[in-house]
Amino acid sequence: MSDPAIEPNPTPGLKQLVDWRNGVAWLVLLFTLLVQLVLFQHFQARETRAARQEFHLLGEKVTEALRKRLLDHEQILLGGAGLFDATGEVSREQWRIYVQRLQLADNYPGIQGVGFSRAIQPEDLPAHLRQVQAEGFPDYAVHPPGERPLYTSIVYLEPFTPRNRAAFGYDMYSDPARRQAMQRAAEQGLTSITGMVTLMQETHGKVQAGVLLYVPVYRQGMPLGSPEQRMRALRGFVYSPYRVSNLVNGILRNMDLPLELRIYAGAAERPEDEIFTSTTANGPAAGQYSELQQLHAYGQVWTLRMTSLAEFDERFHANWATLVLLSIGMSLLLFFLTASLALRQRRAKALAERMTQAIRRSKHDLRLSEERLSLALKGSNDGLWDLNLEAGTLYASARAWEMLGHRAEEFPCDLRLWERFVVAEDVPHERSRLAKAMLSRRDHFTAELRMQHKSGRIVPVLLRGYIQRDLDGQAQRITGTIMDLTEHKRVEQLKNEFVSTVSHELRTPLTSITGALGLINGGALGKAPPAMQQMLEIAYRNSLRLGHLINDLLDMEKIAAGKMTFDMREHALVQLLEEALANNQGFAEQHGVRCVLAAPPPVTVWVDGLRLQQVLSNLLSNAIKFTHQGGEVQVHVLQRDGLVRVCVTDQGPGIPAGFRSQVFAKFAQADTSDSRTKAGTGLGLAITKELVERMGGTVGFDSEEGHGSTFWFELPVQPPMADQPAEDDGRPRLLVVEDEPDTGRLLHLMLSEGGYAVDRVQSLQQARERLAQARYRAMTLDLHLPDGSGRQFVEELRNDPALKELPVVVISAAPQLDEALLAHGVFWLHKPIGSAQLLETLRNALVGGAERD
Repeated sequence: MSDPAIEPNPTPGLKQLVDWRNGVAWLVLLFTLLVQLVLFQHFQARETRAARQEFHLLGEKVTEALRKRLLDHEQILLGGAGLFDATGEVSREQWRIYVQRLQLADNYPGIQGVGFSRAIQPEDLPAHLRQVQAEGFPDYAVHPPGERPLYTSIVYLEPFTPRNRAAFGYDMYSDPARRQAMQRAAEQGLTSITGMVTLMQETHGKVQAGVLLYVPVYRQGMPLGSPEQRMRALRGFVYSPYRVSNLVNGILRNMDLPLELRIYAGAAERPEDEIFTSTTANGPAAGQYSELQQLHAYGQVWTLRMTSLAEFDERFHANWATLVLLSIGMSLLLFFLTASLALRQRRAKALAERMTQAIRRSKHDLRLSEERLSLALKGSNDGLWDLNLEAGTLYASARAWEMLGHRAEEFPCDLRLWERFVVAEDVPHERSRLAKAMLSRRDHFTAELRMQHKSGRIVPVLLRGYIQRDLDGQAQRITGTIMDLTEHKRVEQLKNEFVSTVSHELRTPLTSITGALGLINGGALGKAPPAMQQMLEIAYRNSLRLGHLINDLLDMEKIAAGKMTFDMREHALVQLLEEALANNQGFAEQHGVRCVLAAPPPVTVWVDGLRLQQVLSNLLSNAIKFTHQGGEVQVHVLQRDGLVRVCVTDQGPGIPAGFRSQVFAKFAQADTSDSRTKAGTGLGLAITKELVERMGGTVGFDSEEGHGSTFWFELPVQPPMADQPAEDDGRPRLLVVEDEPDTGRLLHLMLSEGGYAVDRVQSLQQARERLAQARYRAMTLDLHLPDGSGRQFVEELRNDPALKELPVVVISAAPQLDEALLAHGVFWLHKPIGSAQLLETLRNALVGGAERD
């Protein structure tokens, strides 16, 4: 049922219109009729003067709109020039972002783009071509071809559409019309525009007249007092090309202009200089009013001829009857509008009351929601935090500050405040992890951090957050909760210590039990009765199972405590696989299962051989247990993209869908019933995952219920060592020592493109072997390697007479410089690094090494 307070009123009748309460409406009607009568008497005498005056204003409006738009475009180009002045050099990506933020298509219709034309001396042309081609444009060339005293190639032009690609590499200085404007801009240091030209963008469709606007860019620190000095300091031009028809139509599209406009590039109305006309298919306009104006801008003169259209003339020559009817109609409209407003006062009041009630309900709901959130946070004992990337602020609730022993008012709301409370050595890693989360497409994230309490102790916390993004996927705000994990970690440590203690204490008596049972079963004490022999065999098998469980528990304890060591070396994968199959052959025969190894590729991996055998044994024993008698377990190897994948496929029942997320969890088993048929501790796959990841690999599985499972792990392929000379075709040979495969490949690519021959190794042992085989001009070194410290290796090199002068460039993620290493004459780069930074540092290192020689 509707609310009677807001029920619409019926249509007012004649009696309501003549009611005294409607007197204001009658006064409005009378007043408007009298005013219009007076105005009508003077209208005819003044219409011509008003028409001329309005047409003149329209002409000035057009001229001013053109002038203002050109000024806006000049500001765009000045902003681009300022970008060069501020940064010294602008990359292609930075230029793309700058132009993208301008939103040219929406804000400046008619502009074809914003570009940068670089001034190039003839002797610098080859180097320029190589640089641009190396940026991903192998077909780039400056055109038109030919020798000239100065080249001005278009290197940036955004947006980089097919039309604009036609201008990429074009030397505008080679065209006389363009050169005149460019030279004027460069010598005077002012914005300059060309006369009428044909743009390079006219690749298809109707060809339009075009113009170009230039702003010069000079090299910083060079004198600019005279035209000659400005030409010598010239770096290039920030410019924009315009199709004049698109430009003018874009300026005038929102202006209701009942006139025809013709624009001539020059001081006279010559047909050959016409660059724009708004003439329709009906031919030139023959209106009663015409005006000529000139626009002086940036060294050029545009002549504008404006002629009124019929609709403009008719606006001032309408017949009297139409005006009378219009006047009466407007008066009546005002009368009924005033009457309607007066009669609907009650309805407006009722609507206002309803809106007031809705606002009150909304406030109540909001307050209730805030109370629920507050109670939920209190119940969970978690803190709340909010990182506003746009405002640059950080908010944390009182509970969040309490976890660290502080109060909120002690610190400003700084965006980077959180870094002050993260353990110092963790800051680079956490900063990198936060950046990756913001650059990814994920909306939620969870992370564990170590934070510093006011008392100095370390507080482990769990962060959960939601990332709010804009339409382009850019992170704007991150909000979430913080949980104190101190008690959780303490309980986990107690559990691990308990498991470790119990496992160690059980191991000694279990060894005696297993040994004694083995001797008895072997007949050392004579033959036992059949019934007793059966019980002894059961006891012996279960003691072995208990031993496996204890070994798995000890392995997990070592991994959790970080005490498990790895002897990383090069191994032939084929030998490791064949050895693993041989070691598990007896277990396979016991279950009536055949193990088959497909011919693997001859690759080398960088692993701990014993640990990888443990991984293979876990995967093979699982596959054998879950394959039916008479079945087959297949082992095959795939190689791609610098990685090798080892797959173990069984013919078992597959993994249930509800259990797949727990496959690699500790003590996880798909069959947890008391009557399960497959024995196991539930730790094998968890240990396998930890071992593979500690050796730089990844592990996973593919399974379909009823059709078996395939467990696999991937490792980086170790590049084969080869004896190579210190020079290749005149290129200096360098040694890259880096254990992280992706970083090693990146350094190899950067240095190869920089003109060096490169050998890459992943350990100190390999580095020693390479240095003993060949002579290298320089070496890059990571300080944290699997088989030793990079710092000790530098000291070892400096104590070797044959290598003490070898230039060393340390590439490290450590936040602080190592003064001891700097004293040994090494060069230092912080990760991440760029190609130009790496090559420049390497050149300095080679020069320093040559001076020492």
